[in-house]
Amino acid sequence: MAFGGTIGTPVEVAIDRIDASNRMRGLDQSRVENLRVSMRENGWFGAILIRPSKTPDLELSYRLVVGAHRLAAWSLEGNTRILANIRAMSDLEAQQAEIDENLIRADLTPLERAEALTQRFAIWGKRFPDRVVATGGSETRKKGRPGNDVKFTSFLDGVPETMGFTAETAAELGLSKSTVDRAWRVATSLPIEVREQIHGSWIAKKEGVLWQLAGLGDLDEQRRCVDVLLSGKTKSVSEARAYAAGNTPLKPAQTPVDETMKAFKALWGKASPSARAAILDDLAGRSLPQGWRVTKAEADRG
Repeated sequence: MAFGGTIGTPVEVAIDRIDASNRMRGLDQSRVENLRVSMRENGWFGAILIRPSKTPDLELSYRLVVGAHRLAAWSLEGNTRILANIRAMSDLEAQQAEIDENLIRADLTPLERAEALTQRFAIWGKRFPDRVVATGGSETRKKGRPGNDVKFTSFLDGVPETMGFTAETAAELGLSKSTVDRAWRVATSLPIEVREQIHGSWIAKKEGVLWQLAGLGDLDEQRRCVDVLLSGKTKSVSEARAYAAGNTPLKPAQTPVDETMKAFKALWGKASPSARAAILDDLAGRSLPQGWRVTKAEADRG
């Protein structure tokens, strides 16, 4: 398998000279296999990022920064050399770059994005301590425009100067500010105990539920609500709050229209295609409420 396109700045490096150990996240083997298939069909599609190694082991001249899954997939195909960008980076810069690689993944759950953002802020705070304020035993971001030197991706061609941590993160990663703001709200409003409780559950995939839990503010109430939600009793935060308080949630009364629609949906779900077509034909010949009509496309779908 050969590299495609113009190499330019990236160079080919022997894979056995790259140290890919001690990563913050383990490899997802399904992603590795998907990349192998894609590489076979489309060829190589992006250089990895490495940095000169500071270890005394002269056999390993570089440390992997970004591209662990690409490196694994390329190696499994029997290749001994890989296309790489080489950058001189500090340990903190490398850790932040690894987190950023994870943050831009499309398949992250809202909870995973919030957790990655928390990790990013911890490292960002160490790199720029003058941008962080310690209050009540925790660290928060200092508001205001950063100085010209406060640009994490300056070693990757730089980014526009922005306002605050979330805006800076959004600009550097190419994410919308609203996406980062939502993740930051979850990250800062759900303590680690609650995040660990819901990690891997259906709640982790539901941004709306996470926002509502984050909005509760009280840790004990968050825990009690999560217990109810994970029990399967309800998927509604408002109902979970009632159950957690020892009350029975009030269900809205069913109106005649609600009952009629419920019965119709049940009938429609059991009806055969020909029965559905007959129902639509019958409706098309009736006097319907103002603004209602049955179109031919709807009848065809029946």
